[in-house]
Amino acid sequence: MNDGIVFSESVHNGVFCIAKSHIKMRQKPYRALSVLPGGLPINTDSRTIAKSFRVNRNALRAIQEEAKRQNLSVNTMVNQLLISYADFGRFAQRAHSLNLTQKTFAEILAACSPEMLATAGRNAGRSGPLAMISSKSGDVTVNAVLEYIQDLSAHGNLFEFNETNEHGHWTITLLHELGSKWSIFLENYFAEAFKAAAAEPKITSSERAVMIRI
Repeated sequence: MNDGIVFSESVHNGVFCIAKSHIKMRQKPYRALSVLPGGLPINTDSRTIAKSFRVNRNALRAIQEEAKRQNLSVNTMVNQLLISYADFGRFAQRAHSLNLTQKTFAEILAACSPEMLATAGRNAGRSGPLAMISSKSGDVTVNAVLEYIQDLSAHGNLFEFNETNEHGHWTITLLHELGSKWSIFLENYFAEAFKAAAAEPKITSSERAVMIRI
């Protein structure tokens, strides 16, 4: 569990105040891999600071409503939003990312053949990951590619990220409900991303999962 910044829920003259304190945060899944072969340790800095911000009243009301719906404190909700933007959102904006519902995306997949998606995955994998990784991390390393995959899970909602380590070898499993065509795209997409990092892990896929063995 991590400590986080506590945002007070009181508003004084339009100022939403933040007080330095401690709350229990759910650890982000992409921080589980702290060190990987051939790369640098992933940043795990969770130090806290005290700040005050002015917040739009309508935005604050929406955050309060969503926090209540998810059974979270406003403090936790705001901290999660800030982390998501800092770690992923700002880089995704620069890359002109799109937001689609799963149903809409499933219709697009259904209209494409497996061969088309394999080709699309390879083509997109040669440029898309590099733009995001270079913007965030600078060098394209195995660690940077893995952190990019973890970010897509934690913030992009493209799949569920799981990892295991046996005898020093990592197995990354990406679980989803979009069928074999999505697996085909992801397999080819990430294969190209790893090539840019001078690595060729074994990547296999099934109807609902993609496995990456390093």
